[in-house]
Amino acid sequence: MITKFLKIIFRNFPILKGKIWKIWYTYLGNTVKTSDLKFMNYGYFREDFNPNLSEDDEKERYPIQLYHYLCSKVEFSNSNVLEVGSGRGGGADYISRTFSVTKICGLDISSSAIDLCKKFYKSNKLSFLQGSADMLPFEDNIFDIVINVESSHCYPNFNNFLKEVYRVLKPSSYFLITDFRPSSEIEGFHKSISNYYKIIYQEEITSNIITALDLMSVKRSKQIKSFMPTFLSSVSSSFAGIKGSELYESFENRELRYFMYVLQVEKGE
Repeated sequence: MITKFLKIIFRNFPILKGKIWKIWYTYLGNTVKTSDLKFMNYGYFREDFNPNLSEDDEKERYPIQLYHYLCSKVEFSNSNVLEVGSGRGGGADYISRTFSVTKICGLDISSSAIDLCKKFYKSNKLSFLQGSADMLPFEDNIFDIVINVESSHCYPNFNNFLKEVYRVLKPSSYFLITDFRPSSEIEGFHKSISNYYKIIYQEEITSNIITALDLMSVKRSKQIKSFMPTFLSSVSSSFAGIKGSELYESFENRELRYFMYVLQVEKGE
């Protein structure tokens, strides 16, 4: 019932969408302070995709695989990277350790999430900054790659976000984005992207997301019981995509569909 109410609010009052998500993620940052929770994405599974992971990374294999699969699509050599919507920092940290980046900055709207990231990670390649996706606090043409993982559905103005990413990217550089949308919005989602970028690669990965959620549901159910108060268990289960939850079923019946894009900037030097 709560998730249905939120859908109505997000559809009819988009300006509230960003504010509600900011409150939710700030609450999580202030409430769940353990470093055992570094990823909140819905993961990725495919039979023939199995990157070698450290013992510690193995604990979050499926969320990491979503990042790894996305990042494997371009060359990262000596790149200056920005992740918009970096959350609790697990993805930015993994990229800094796995791909050949010069430096990577994680930006998130939630100050409590940024505080956790600064506490969790100490690499010289890695930095975190609080800021808004539709008003990026950076100069023009400074990043080689911008990454956005399962975050853009929270933004009140997706087109402003696309413009801002375009602005901060260097000519011929790359924007990697993966996220879900209601089926009724997919055509508009695709059109908005193609208005600003050359589409190098796109793939629907809804079935891969569903399988990953199947594999993660038991663990995430235990985490919700451990980390969250009982009155938030239902909305937390849907937020986490637990098998049988409203959000999970929306993926199953294709009310929600999940896509991955590799995009390239086309602008003058």
